[in-house]
Amino acid sequence: MSTMRTIVGYSEAKQAELDKPSPVSCKRLPAFAKIPHINRTWYPGYQTSSWQRVEGTSVSLYSAYYDERLPQKYIRILAMFRSQNVTGDEQLFCQTRSADSNEDSVEVVAAKPLEIWWKDWDNSSADVDTPQLLSCPLTEPLRGRFVVSIVTQPCDDPSNGFYFEAREFNKYKRNFTICVKDVSFQKDISYDLIEWIETNRLLGVDIIDIYIDSLNETNEKVLLNYRSQGFVRLYQVPIKYKSDRSLWQRRRDHIITYNDCLYRNIIESKFIVPLDMDEILLPKISHTWPKLIKRLTYQGFNVKQHSAVIVRNVFFFDFFQMNRYKNNKSTNPSEAYVKRDDVRIADTEYKPSDIDINNDSIKIDKINIKYPDKYRTECGVEFYLPKLTSHIVSSAFISPIGRYSKSIMVTKRVLTAFNHYPLASIGSSGIPGWAAPFKEVQLNHYKESCNSTIVEDCDLYSRGTKLDRSALRLSEKLLEALSSAFCSKLNII
Repeated sequence: MSTMRTIVGYSEAKQAELDKPSPVSCKRLPAFAKIPHINRTWYPGYQTSSWQRVEGTSVSLYSAYYDERLPQKYIRILAMFRSQNVTGDEQLFCQTRSADSNEDSVEVVAAKPLEIWWKDWDNSSADVDTPQLLSCPLTEPLRGRFVVSIVTQPCDDPSNGFYFEAREFNKYKRNFTICVKDVSFQKDISYDLIEWIETNRLLGVDIIDIYIDSLNETNEKVLLNYRSQGFVRLYQVPIKYKSDRSLWQRRRDHIITYNDCLYRNIIESKFIVPLDMDEILLPKISHTWPKLIKRLTYQGFNVKQHSAVIVRNVFFFDFFQMNRYKNNKSTNPSEAYVKRDDVRIADTEYKPSDIDINNDSIKIDKINIKYPDKYRTECGVEFYLPKLTSHIVSSAFISPIGRYSKSIMVTKRVLTAFNHYPLASIGSSGIPGWAAPFKEVQLNHYKESCNSTIVEDCDLYSRGTKLDRSALRLSEKLLEALSSAFCSKLNII
């Protein structure tokens, strides 16, 4: 996605004025909803239908959350509308009541829809499911367990319902939560999983929320092991992968995942960071994310004003790492270089024997890595060096802000999230995310080749390369962590 949207925001006073509730009176008490039991925690072989329909509409509902980040309190509901152009013609109402079915009062207000998408990204078809955030403004704060339902007429009996807990915010349990969308790994990537998880633990991440589509048995065992340690939480994916859903529809589907992760964490985690498992958000001066944030606050970042820290992307393609292939006798270096999925770039545009660094050329065999190609632990497990150590050649072209960037999102300020940056923010008077200085932090993006996800930019990113040793200072601690992790998991992988 090549265009970055300006983040929408209102002052807290303006937001409260816009969303001041106007309750509707009912002559009779609507029936108490039949509420299905929904457990979204992921277990091997366990699946449950987690969506509910609004009767008489094309609207499907996924989950509900209590939100007291503003003076005006809300219930937020993630939904899908069957249309590209949601105009608000389908008027919806929120019914909120105590979870005690013996209580005889219901608060009814109009639901305020907000599309979680930007039409400029894709306007090719009206036949799509569009993610929406439904906001139900409340007349007063809630405490305890409640039920919310969505109906088309204020006093109708509901066909859906969600339990939710209205908890008072005291202080955050965590600083950093990573959100990982719709994981589907049928190949054994257990070593890569351990490497990625241990790297983030080393960087100061508190917990990782992973949404599972499908996994093979070995990958399952690794993630279940980390869940037993309390470092990973596993959830069922909101919308499972189907081959008949287009690329742009799948991107819309992922919006539900990211915003479920956001709203699960609004009172638990100060920041969320949407990442894929081929990405490491790397501080270049600090050694951890907490220390990075502290440095950035002295340079202009303010959690009371900004909705996110936006970090620029750097590609580390496998075919750049010629030293890695050179030491692997089973791999032909020229074959490793030219592999680019369906992208066609003439070999003459880049010479794999030379690496361009600030207009100077050096031979590939002059790049020396401190460690051998493989590393053997004390318990005898042998593994390839982690990418932070072995991948030291990156594209010379650094992605501009808004292009493949990722963000450290401030949960108190983000209203809706996309995997690269917030789409809408609250309480920040329209101030967008804050661009982190490149000297402080970068997103290391490790990809096998220049594939179809970045097809339009392959020539640009493959044209020049540079040495990037910014991650090497973490190598010793990471190798120690991986050695311990691999030795303790011999019964798993």
